[in-house]
Amino acid sequence: MSEPQTLSPRLDALRTAAEWAEQRRSLALATVIETWGSAPRPAGSHLVIDAEGSFEGSVSGGCVEGAVVTEALDVIASGEPRLLEFGVADETAWRVGLSCGGRIRVHVGAVGEGDDALLAALNHERAARRAAALVTDLATGARRLVKEAEVAGDGLAGPIAESLRTGKSKLVESGSESLFVNPYLPSPRLVLIGAVHISQALAPMAAIAGLDVEIIDPRTAFASPERFPGVVVHADWPDAVLEQRPLDSYTALAALTHDPKIDDAPLMAALSVGCFYVGALGSRKTHGRRIERLGVAGIAENLLARIDAPIGLDIGAANPPEIAVAVLAGVISALRGRALRDSAASTARSA
Repeated sequence: MSEPQTLSPRLDALRTAAEWAEQRRSLALATVIETWGSAPRPAGSHLVIDAEGSFEGSVSGGCVEGAVVTEALDVIASGEPRLLEFGVADETAWRVGLSCGGRIRVHVGAVGEGDDALLAALNHERAARRAAALVTDLATGARRLVKEAEVAGDGLAGPIAESLRTGKSKLVESGSESLFVNPYLPSPRLVLIGAVHISQALAPMAAIAGLDVEIIDPRTAFASPERFPGVVVHADWPDAVLEQRPLDSYTALAALTHDPKIDDAPLMAALSVGCFYVGALGSRKTHGRRIERLGVAGIAENLLARIDAPIGLDIGAANPPEIAVAVLAGVISALRGRALRDSAASTARSA
């Protein structure tokens, strides 16, 4: 199965699908449902195709898109879904270019009546940074949306919950049905409290790593666009910003100012909502005083233990750029480690 997916290419295809559906175009949605070897696109990747042959998205990085578009036009005309397979052992796959040593299975289904509302609802959940899953019946092509808040009452609660925890798609057999569960998780976000030198080095590195980065600092001399080109910077107090842009479990927070008046409130908010990473700059002595303050403020001891302080992986960092590397390493470790821990726990429960 695929690695956790939070990147944008497949989601761009879904936005396009919703827009085209609203325009009453005849569409098909192609989805990678399984991969082997060094497949160029992971399971869950999408390609949307209209009846004129226009398309957006990717199921193979360009290797088999032409063949999939041809099949999709037949699916649009007939309304009957198809399962396609491409691989290096398949002469057709060589001809269309999948020579990277992998194989993929692709489901192609028409976007039918009512799917426009489904796609709009899915995109609404994404815009609100709420996880959701799309469940597709591979035989009929029927799709349904399961929002994170609705998982517990769903007949596929176990597989859907696992997909949302790990970010990995799943093929599920339920009775006589073959189903594909595709999770859509909010993009991981890094909120930096403090427009400091560490932030200047960390922000561009985190963006390269695929994190959405925001910086909050009420000190306008620090929080200037000139110091952080191309980065979202809020020159305001954290509580005011976070009221409009709340933290969530798909967000990492790093408090970097050393100033309790600026750092403490967002740290408490991050612990309360379950941010996947919470770190704070400062020595052990400084952190000890921080723990005392937050404890007096009512933060439970088990939550306080989640704060990564002194911040970042212990690599002996000695200057702002090196500290930035250590912080980013800690954030990535927390992001990927959570998925690995959830996967291991799920395997242990099913053993």
